[in-house]
Amino acid sequence: MARSHALRTEPQRVGTRSALQGQRVTSLRVEGVTIILLLAASGCATSGSSADPEAARGYLEEGRAVAKRGDHLGAVSLYGKAIAANPEFPEAYYERGRSKVRLRRDPVTQGDVRAMEEDAYRDYSLALKYNPAYADAYFNRAMLLSSRAQYRAATEDLLNASRFNAKDPEAHYYIGWLYETYFQDKLALAYQHYEKYVELGGPDPEVGRKVALWKQMAPAGTAEKPSKAPTPEEEQKARELHQELMKLLKDGKKDEASKAFEKLMAGYGHTRYVQDQIRALEALRGYFKK
Repeated sequence: MARSHALRTEPQRVGTRSALQGQRVTSLRVEGVTIILLLAASGCATSGSSADPEAARGYLEEGRAVAKRGDHLGAVSLYGKAIAANPEFPEAYYERGRSKVRLRRDPVTQGDVRAMEEDAYRDYSLALKYNPAYADAYFNRAMLLSSRAQYRAATEDLLNASRFNAKDPEAHYYIGWLYETYFQDKLALAYQHYEKYVELGGPDPEVGRKVALWKQMAPAGTAEKPSKAPTPEEEQKARELHQELMKLLKDGKKDEASKAFEKLMAGYGHTRYVQDQIRALEALRGYFKK
């Protein structure tokens, strides 16, 4: 189920909040030294000058065009000019963060590539400082957090991404995958997000199969409520029932095997053992219905 962490590749169409460039909110993260100096310089200059949103927008679009051609170093420079022209420009921080991640992943990039990832994280955080409803910035920051095994923080960012872009299936996919993989007490929530992924048109057929099987095997109300973490005793019982089921099938006792299957699904479908066998069990359900 796991996918490689993919950043958003298209610019976000930020809402009306992005137009209120002068309105500040509390920062989610402390800015890096370079940004601090930039903002300090901007603050000192406000007595005699003001931001130039038009120039900033021009640099932003030029940077996007350069990035599209694969020149991310050039794009970073142009996004920096956009920020210098308008230090509260969320899209410029977001795009600069994306280009820095691309440079971090490029094997020919020279210099401290790890620092580029840190810079990208700060840029995404600054984009969120100036537009707290920036769904793609939450999504991309979540991908960085997940790559660092900071799964709880990544999940929080993805939940925000799904709130601010309610039509995005991918945020729900990754929330479901994180819950299923790293939070065993949230398996029911994982399937709720997988179901939402499917409803929104997510194309992964394996997710669709999981959702269909979950609906079949979950007792009434299970899909709407978070499940408790399975106990070690429940995991062991699930294993024993599965072994009994397979022995009955081997002995040709289909009716008894079907009863064992239903008992396994109804009583122990929430266990990690059953979830790990989900595709094989899905095939068995089809066999018993014949």
